[in-house]
Amino acid sequence: MRKSELWTKWTLIIALGLLPFSGITQDLSNLGNQKPIAFNGGLELRGIFYNASGIAGRREPFTYLLSGSPTLSLYGWSIPFSFTLSKDDRSFRQPFNQFGLSPTYKWITVHAGYRNITFSPYTLAGHTMLGAGFELNPGKLRVGFMAGRLNRATVIDTTTQALVPFSFSRKGYAAKLGYGTQANYFDFNFFQAKDDSTSRPDIRLPDSINVLAEANTSMGYSTRWTIKHLFIESNGAISIYTRDINSPINLDSIDSKLLHRVKNFFDINGSSEWFMALDAAVGYKDKNYGLKVNYRRIDPDFKTMGSYFFSNDLESWTFAPNFSLPNGKLRVNGSVGIQHDNVRQQKQATNRRFIGSGVLSAEITKQLGLDINYSNFSNNQKPNTLKFADSLKIVQTTQVISIMPRYLIQGTQTSQMIMFSVNISAMDDYNSYYGTEAASRNIRTGQYFLNYTLSIPAKRLSLFGNLSYTSLKSIDVKNSYQGLSLGGNYTLKNNALQAGLNTSVMQGDTNNGSKSLIINGTANLNYRINKIQTLRFSFYLTNNNPGSAITGVNPAFTETRGELAYQLNF
Repeated sequence: MRKSELWTKWTLIIALGLLPFSGITQDLSNLGNQKPIAFNGGLELRGIFYNASGIAGRREPFTYLLSGSPTLSLYGWSIPFSFTLSKDDRSFRQPFNQFGLSPTYKWITVHAGYRNITFSPYTLAGHTMLGAGFELNPGKLRVGFMAGRLNRATVIDTTTQALVPFSFSRKGYAAKLGYGTQANYFDFNFFQAKDDSTSRPDIRLPDSINVLAEANTSMGYSTRWTIKHLFIESNGAISIYTRDINSPINLDSIDSKLLHRVKNFFDINGSSEWFMALDAAVGYKDKNYGLKVNYRRIDPDFKTMGSYFFSNDLESWTFAPNFSLPNGKLRVNGSVGIQHDNVRQQKQATNRRFIGSGVLSAEITKQLGLDINYSNFSNNQKPNTLKFADSLKIVQTTQVISIMPRYLIQGTQTSQMIMFSVNISAMDDYNSYYGTEAASRNIRTGQYFLNYTLSIPAKRLSLFGNLSYTSLKSIDVKNSYQGLSLGGNYTLKNNALQAGLNTSVMQGDTNNGSKSLIINGTANLNYRINKIQTLRFSFYLTNNNPGSAITGVNPAFTETRGELAYQLNF
């Protein structure tokens, strides 16, 4: 490549960094093979007609909508736009005000702008950061660094003068140093962030709002090792969190050896705490079977500024076996485990859960197949060291089972599928609240579906039907719903015209004697004018009769809606 061409491409790359991109990752080693400039997208014009009887109209009798989604591509980078023009609203949106790019050349990746980087689950874990960084992977060396702003200081709403929610400007950095490959590696991770307490707006906050500037330091590791069929993986971290960097409380008032040892290195005072998170797994994976044992422990209130959310205060063990026959006709996956909270024994009660689930899929014959899913979740709350009222105890079990047999009839001209689905769930409450029987809160639900599909490929025709029954039972409630659906699709030989019809009837019965009836109908017609132009017509009908017992509250009504659309793809 000549020097002038190389200079032009690098100038273009730098200029692109100033444009509003988002989520862009580009391999610069293939830059010469990318198309310099491309423009594509879609344009759609829709006219919508509406009518209602029995109730007041919930939309205008007629409206229109013009929308588009053009995309400009420069050397493989995409810049999408969108716009909407309707009878009542007009908007233009370039959705990537948060822009950034991550170009890659061989073993070098550079991050700039708004990026979502993950170095480990418990340090920097996907939090959006406006800044710059890099990742280097020469050979087996694994190096990463990212620095920038995690939160922007709250600005005042000039209309309401409100500050909701209020936040300081928060800046931080993260680093990763490791050795290995994608299958076998060990990484050390470090993350530190701090609020700028001087970044608050120059306005007096109400006394009810007390927002404190915080700081956080997290140190952890991530590793995975595979030895033939055996694998080991683990992540862990310690997070030191200071809830008020300006707190007058001295660290000497806290009985924590760890915090006293690191007080000279981090922002620590009397409002600081440390938390730990750990997960580990060991497993064996062969071609037709495997087993994975997982352990996880996360302290109460564990959090880092490098992640948005953590499920905390839990400890769990899970065992996950899997098995399949060599011919693939039988596959079994399962998971069973126990989980509890109150890992630091700080609560008056400990909630223990039994977690179990299993999936079985079998191809019994060429025509007959079967899928079975089962899950069992139990809660059992027991007192710890302090006694408390029985009304606070929680003992519940939820079981869900799903059975789906299917039968395929494959002919020379037709293909037929019959599928039956049963879904049953039960929630049993074993608690007693002030003499109330626990059985009064037990809930049973059942869903039953029978589906039939007929396909005639030579005629480009498919027909389908569905029968459904749903029931909900408790000591006070007994509701059921029965439904029937019929429909079909047809396509012309040249695929220029596609038509579809679908109608459904649903009747409901409640224990108070009322009956409801809902009828829905849909018709669709698509006509492809040429490769880039399409016409579409849709019609929707809803007739809702909620039943005589509640007619005064929710009257019977009928709604119809039609859409005529023209679509252009370029």
